[in-house]
Amino acid sequence: MRNLGSIFAILSLAHAAQDVGLTVLTQQGAVAGTQVLPTVRQFLGIPFATAQRWQAPQLPPLRGNTLQAINFSDGCLQNLSPNNAEYLMLNGNGGINAPAGEDCLFVNIWAPSTKRRQDTAVLIWVYGGTFAFGTSGVPVFNGTNMIRDNDDIILVTFNYRLNIFGQPNAPQLSPQNNVNSGLLDVEAAIQWVHANIANFGGDPNRITISGQSAGGIAVDAYTFSHPNDTIVKGMPQQGSKKSVVSGTVGGIILTNTPNNFTDWNGVASAVGCGSAATTQQFTCMQKTSARTLEQAVMSTGAAFNLVIDNTTIPADTQTRATNGDFLRVPLLVGSTAHEEDIFVVARQLSTSGIGYTIPAITEIYSDAATGFVGTCPSNRTAMLRLNANVPTFRYQYQGIFRSLSTRPDLRAYHSSEIPMIFGTYNDTVINGATVPATLDQVALSKYMQSAWVAFARDPEGGLPKIGWPTYDPSTATLAQLGNFFNTSGVVFGQSAWIDAVCSHPDVLGGIVVQIAPLLDG
Repeated sequence: MRNLGSIFAILSLAHAAQDVGLTVLTQQGAVAGTQVLPTVRQFLGIPFATAQRWQAPQLPPLRGNTLQAINFSDGCLQNLSPNNAEYLMLNGNGGINAPAGEDCLFVNIWAPSTKRRQDTAVLIWVYGGTFAFGTSGVPVFNGTNMIRDNDDIILVTFNYRLNIFGQPNAPQLSPQNNVNSGLLDVEAAIQWVHANIANFGGDPNRITISGQSAGGIAVDAYTFSHPNDTIVKGMPQQGSKKSVVSGTVGGIILTNTPNNFTDWNGVASAVGCGSAATTQQFTCMQKTSARTLEQAVMSTGAAFNLVIDNTTIPADTQTRATNGDFLRVPLLVGSTAHEEDIFVVARQLSTSGIGYTIPAITEIYSDAATGFVGTCPSNRTAMLRLNANVPTFRYQYQGIFRSLSTRPDLRAYHSSEIPMIFGTYNDTVINGATVPATLDQVALSKYMQSAWVAFARDPEGGLPKIGWPTYDPSTATLAQLGNFFNTSGVVFGQSAWIDAVCSHPDVLGGIVVQIAPLLDG
């Protein structure tokens, strides 16, 4: 009888979990999440794909048992060079010590409790990191606060392959197979979410994809490789360097294949596979441990960039852009006012040999370079959409708060808007400490979060409903977030005053060239 009682108790608990929506069926099997707040359900580490090294992702196998989706999975292997590691420490996003491996294609889902509205809009987040580093399992990307404070929204984050594992550009791979594997992972995640999100309370017909920095580039690339897509209904693109049209992404020059394969052969030589592009070399690279490859990428200084593969990035992207041949869904696009601050500081602290920063030089260099990598790409991206009659909304984040900008040479820097959108500013740890948020910061975060959620709910009409007009460069429709005149909200102005730098690339370039040597001592 005692055993029978135990069985009934287990069944009762299972039934209770199902009643509150903590056990959810996916196409691969059931997953069990947790109730992190009375109003928020959380599901972590659900496999959305599996992939062999340098191969396209495939759907994961079916499971007979319920997956306990209670912990973040391993992230994908990262290039944590001194400069990249310094950047992560400066922005407080974490990820430096995050567990990582090749089995890394997992999604995380935050959904409202079943007592709240279901059939919600779905926001998919793509992290940045120049396609070399980054992971979804860090506190700054936690979706609990967003779901707690907003109705009609589900947040999804996921991992995708990076650097040599994400875009190998190997000489032995044919042009048809030398594909940006990481961007294929992004596509696979979107497909998985579309197929399964209804069971978590989401509406598969209201999916938006949002990304920052490299994540914004991935979103932009998706629009050109999927011009007739029916899944994605809107796109917030954040951070700098996000246009695939200009031929650069994330500050990286797109590589046409075939290439000289210098970086691949350099890593191969470093791990004992030889410098000659032979079949034996590729077989050796396939068998070499992932950690060994990761260390060799860092020790050789190799950079594995996105390639024009005619699968994830078409060779005729420029023509497609001119002709409006891309996915025409509403766009929310913007950058920060001082994108380059954090990169210049990281460079001086990590690789220049100086060991300290020169604030005045940092500011001058950053202000010039920010035009190239932030303001002007945002302008270019917005104008392409406007020319194709796509509803477009544009912003510039200008907020400077002590809890995020913990140094005088870190102003509204690249990625500083992320904790504001996620509502995780109190989880940001910089130099081993957190600083309490101000009342203005809390208010601005709530406004920004409500704006991103409004866009996700209704990409065309959501922002106008809260007083944010569609973008028109000739009128006061540029949203200045955390502006000096309203540090707790938004001020709308004309974009001409920030876009003026785009008309003087020679001047900006001259400043950058002249000051760059000073950054290295």
